[in-house]
Amino acid sequence: MPLWRYGAQGYGLASYDELGTRSLTADRVRHWAETRFTRDNAVLWLTGDHVPEGLDLTLPAGRRFPAPAATGALPVTPAYIRGDDGHVVFTSVLRRSTAAAVFTEVLGRALFQDLRQKGGYSYSAESDYTPRDADLATLTAYADALPQKQDAALGGFVDVFARLRAGRVEQAELDSARGKLLKRYDVPDLGAALLPSYAHSLLLGHRLLTPERHRAELEAVTVKDLREVARETWDGGLLQVPARGAEWAGLTPAPQYSPTGVSGTLHPSLEDDDVTLVIGDTGVALSLPGGLVTVRYDACAAMTTRPDGARYLTGLDGFRVAVEPTLYGDVSPERIAVLDAAVPAEAVVPLRARKEEEIPRPRERRPAAPTAETPKEAKEERAWTWSLGLLLMLGVDVVFGAGVLLTAVHLAESAAPRWNRLLPAVVPGILLMRITYRTYLSAKGAPDRRP
Repeated sequence: MPLWRYGAQGYGLASYDELGTRSLTADRVRHWAETRFTRDNAVLWLTGDHVPEGLDLTLPAGRRFPAPAATGALPVTPAYIRGDDGHVVFTSVLRRSTAAAVFTEVLGRALFQDLRQKGGYSYSAESDYTPRDADLATLTAYADALPQKQDAALGGFVDVFARLRAGRVEQAELDSARGKLLKRYDVPDLGAALLPSYAHSLLLGHRLLTPERHRAELEAVTVKDLREVARETWDGGLLQVPARGAEWAGLTPAPQYSPTGVSGTLHPSLEDDDVTLVIGDTGVALSLPGGLVTVRYDACAAMTTRPDGARYLTGLDGFRVAVEPTLYGDVSPERIAVLDAAVPAEAVVPLRARKEEEIPRPRERRPAAPTAETPKEAKEERAWTWSLGLLLMLGVDVVFGAGVLLTAVHLAESAAPRWNRLLPAVVPGILLMRITYRTYLSAKGAPDRRP
């Protein structure tokens, strides 16, 4: 979820392996310690009555390093992505407040009650509230489901949010959530228990609340406050769905492709005729049936390299392009050299050599999908089919018309003709002529109705 929300930078790095540790040196580690581990950037808390003997608290002077600035990889929220079966995950970034903490508790209880106790769709349904920086927090909600129940679990998940956003929160729900949060103060050694959260808030620059002030804020939270938090949470949400989409719930698909590409040499896939790798002077791109995936060199978060020529480029926006010389045509060492020269050196991460069996080989090539155009021969064949159908319909009309005519002659020769007997034959005759006329129009135009 951090990857999709923030990209491959800042808070989004929590979704990635720590590639940077592979290139650490003693000097870089020493520099980090000298600049980060300073008295301006550290908080120590103790639960004893005095500082332990021999503990030296002398730290060098430095500067405060704030929490990283948040980046954005989601142009529109609320949005959704597709994930693994059996899991529904929702995250949102919202303002830190006592009301937000209470809402998280109400949401978790509502999900558990609706999805597990009432619906029986989920075994686990819960929510979590974690401070992100001085002003904002991350709310996470989760529910699991068996494959045959995941659609129902997703529907119930969305319904819970819809109810809370509409303000349909029972006072008992609010009271129950508030009571649980207030119980946190009914512990021995309360001061010691609060020290970690105080240290965290101090480092992030968030306000410090005394127990009395926090109790007062908890008591002041109303149902109206919860409705406002619910709306803020949903509006900034990212939902991971197990299977089908979520447009029906008012969510927008998260970007699956890059908005732009690059120009360069084309390298067709050796496995799929619909896939082409582009290596250019400004970046690389993968042309897929649905769109382009592009990583520009000046926005490359990391490029892993292998001695066999493989290069995996990850953009700051989270998109990744894998350059495997064995899977694309004409990816020569000269083209790989273009990547190596263009990507900033600090973004390059050398990896170990792979064993021969670890190097990917092309699978059986998949032919390109047929185009939507209809060949001239196929059109002519369908036109002939329509013409033959027209001749058959004319034959049916002649036979049926002759029968109607003979019936009319027979009635005319009778002493007391009962013309109403002719009506059951006239109506089908009209329908047959109409069908014949439509067949004629189709034979004349022979339209292609394939999508």
